[in-house]
Amino acid sequence: MKYRYPIVSVRTQDGIMLHGLLAEPVEPTKIIKIHLHGTSSSFFFSSFYEELVNSSLDLEVAHLNTNNRGAGVYELEKGAPSSGSSLEIFEDCVLDIDAWIEFALSRGYKKIILEGHSFGTEKAVYYMNKGKYIEKVIAVVLLGFSDNVGTQQKCEKTIGKNYFDEANRLVSEGKGEHLLSDLYALAGEMPISAQTYLNFHSEGSGNSKALPLRKGKDLQYFRNIKVPILGVIGDNEEKEYTIIPIKDAIEFLKRENELAEVYQIEDCNHEFDGKEKELADVIADFIKRRVL
Repeated sequence: MKYRYPIVSVRTQDGIMLHGLLAEPVEPTKIIKIHLHGTSSSFFFSSFYEELVNSSLDLEVAHLNTNNRGAGVYELEKGAPSSGSSLEIFEDCVLDIDAWIEFALSRGYKKIILEGHSFGTEKAVYYMNKGKYIEKVIAVVLLGFSDNVGTQQKCEKTIGKNYFDEANRLVSEGKGEHLLSDLYALAGEMPISAQTYLNFHSEGSGNSKALPLRKGKDLQYFRNIKVPILGVIGDNEEKEYTIIPIKDAIEFLKRENELAEVYQIEDCNHEFDGKEKELADVIADFIKRRVL
């Protein structure tokens, strides 16, 4: 019998339609891994997806690649909810993950492995503190774990300015969905709206507290996770987003939560290009030892 890979969809509590890809093993299972993509990515973007999906199926664990409201860059239409990395509000990631877990539960799954890549790692950690279905999650996998706020601060230090004045002005004028004038204002890579910039980067924001590796101390939300955690990251200091040296970030995570184990893959970038099989093997080993 062949595996099935249907495109599936959910609608969030606030009305956003999200799509994903569901891979289910031949034999029925009660465990499903739900994957959260990074900034502006999607459920079909990353080169490591095929290996991760097939590895899960070999373990007889279902795998669900999901889109969240941060997929793409800028989707704005009158009368419809906005989406895209330039417009998302960080705290709303809880609504997206709630919707996907509800979808999984409706199909008979009982146990969730929550997996994130890049910005998705921060959303996963945040969810494990704020989500509706925390008790359904039996493990967390963080791939290319990152510090979004630290990355922005590092970029702004390099260029010698920040965007708070412009963002505040636009919001005060009722133009929160307008893009900042620098079209690469989001970490020097892509556009960001005024409202999203303030939501992401203001002092005390949910995003700023999710996984603040930049501080080198007090990962409160990460410490609060009560299930096994796997972290996996590459070794390219310039292309990862830990802000502090990668080795220090690895040791930091292990110190902050005794349930965490963290691995580094050599000669590897943020997308695990060329190391997809090694990545999948590390995840599979973790699931066999600590989940199944």
